[in-house]
Amino acid sequence: MHGSLCFKNGVLYVGRYAKTAEVAAFDLDGNRLETDFRFRDEEAGRSAAAGIAVDDDHRIWVADTPAGRVRAFTLFGQEVVSIGGTPEEHEDVAGRLGAPVDVVTDGEDEELTLWIASTGVRRHAVQQFLAHAGRVRSLRPLGDPEGRFRGLSGLALVGDRLYACEAGASRIQVFRAGEFHYAIGLDQAPCAVATLSDGRLAVAVAGDAGDPDAAASAVLLLDAAGRLLRVLAGGGEADGEVSHPSDIAIVEGGHDGDTRVAVIDRDGDRVQVFTLAGRCYGAFHEL
Repeated sequence: MHGSLCFKNGVLYVGRYAKTAEVAAFDLDGNRLETDFRFRDEEAGRSAAAGIAVDDDHRIWVADTPAGRVRAFTLFGQEVVSIGGTPEEHEDVAGRLGAPVDVVTDGEDEELTLWIASTGVRRHAVQQFLAHAGRVRSLRPLGDPEGRFRGLSGLALVGDRLYACEAGASRIQVFRAGEFHYAIGLDQAPCAVATLSDGRLAVAVAGDAGDPDAAASAVLLLDAAGRLLRVLAGGGEADGEVSHPSDIAIVEGGHDGDTRVAVIDRDGDRVQVFTLAGRCYGAFHEL
């Protein structure tokens, strides 16, 4: 079982999967809400909710890695859009998804933009799908038209800045208006990143690129340049610690004391909510 997270309008959406993918919604106290559905790709025999996003039209977008698809569902679990899924999708060319691991959205209706990340060693691993224009834009890794992304694990979007976690290279690439801006090198492999409006980053890590079990899992708060501000959670199984985190999400308040950081760990079995000071409010009791 693995997991993914997304905050939207005060609701935390949680994706979990083994062979069957499931998506459920919770309030910040861990109470389950009405949205709760499951799906499995018939052809692949399994599905994943490796990354989830909710757009301004209240559709839930899910990166289904084994099926090679990004799917959109209503809040009641009805599938309304499917992108990809054909055998040639794994070709490393613009417009092909490969194995999608995350999706973020921007805008609504005909102005909707999707950013999709695919895993593996790929040139076209981060792509911008422009619904209104009917076209796809592929981002250049490190600004190199011949470069390759290595093991992307997640995306985050704030304003015109897109953050791409590259676990295989232990770094986060930052793009501005679709162009490479700079890279943040890390000592450990980033699993997921969430952004604050002032440029700070909350990053979940789970080891280094050479040996994922060599370094402890952690949740880090970084400044915009990638400098460590504090450790929000260290490695471990107890509440207030993290073990093999797979995603992170932020609901930003009016000030730091109101901001909440949600982390899903233990292979998708636990969600915890932290403050930016590193205090843990506790874990959701039923996922």
